[in-house]
Amino acid sequence: MNFQVLNVRAFRSGGYGDLFVGVRSDTRESVVVKFLREAHLPHTRKAFEREVRFLARKLRGIVPLLGWDTAAERPYYIMPLMKGGSLSKHTGRLNETQLRTVALDLARTLANLHGVNAVHGDFKPDNILLTEDGRLQVADPLGNGSLLTILFSENRGGTPGYMAPEVAAGGSISAEADVYSYGATLYHLATGAVPRPGQPLAPSAEGFRIATDICEVITLCSGRDANARPTMQDVVRLLGGTSWAEIQTERNRRSGVLAAAGLVLSLIFLGAKLRR
Repeated sequence: MNFQVLNVRAFRSGGYGDLFVGVRSDTRESVVVKFLREAHLPHTRKAFEREVRFLARKLRGIVPLLGWDTAAERPYYIMPLMKGGSLSKHTGRLNETQLRTVALDLARTLANLHGVNAVHGDFKPDNILLTEDGRLQVADPLGNGSLLTILFSENRGGTPGYMAPEVAAGGSISAEADVYSYGATLYHLATGAVPRPGQPLAPSAEGFRIATDICEVITLCSGRDANARPTMQDVVRLLGGTSWAEIQTERNRRSGVLAAAGLVLSLIFLGAKLRR
């Protein structure tokens, strides 16, 4: 790392880390430094290193790293300070065009995250930040999704209201649970109402005037049956105009092909055994 962080001051504390704000010595840009609080525990250091390795991949739409030191006495990493704040302050205030743009951008980011076999675990407006020029950056991937699950079981799986019912009941975090959290987040963005645990998320039934396809995405993503929810790639297609019926037909066709292939392999294996 070819710069230092100057004028460091306390910012806030999270579930397992303490955040500080400072200024880069080379560019004078504001940055956030996240220190691991439980640095004396070997398993927390290992989990923190995993988070750093993931963030260093610089996936689209995920807050990037500017530097890190996982071997320090108190491990840390450095991120840009998102001067636009969190998306929470815009809930209920987006027009239809803005809402559709945000919904599609966030769906693509989560689809990319799931595409590398990772899950977020605490997707909500507070964890979606805006750059000074209005670009969306998702913060804390692998936070409650992985690191906090390892460290603190009571924090696992996210935030009430945005947390999938199966996770709230003690189940494992998953891509399907992220889909639920996305639906709850979109509900909050569209209506301005904070989702409550166990609440059916149906904006049109509650009298909110929201585009039909946005309402459909919210309802599908927040279904109680995790297996019946769309994937985030499905959501991208839904927001692009593909119908849910068409997506389901394709799903059923793929399931039929896989089932047939499994049957053929079983018959081949059985035949080989009988010939021995």
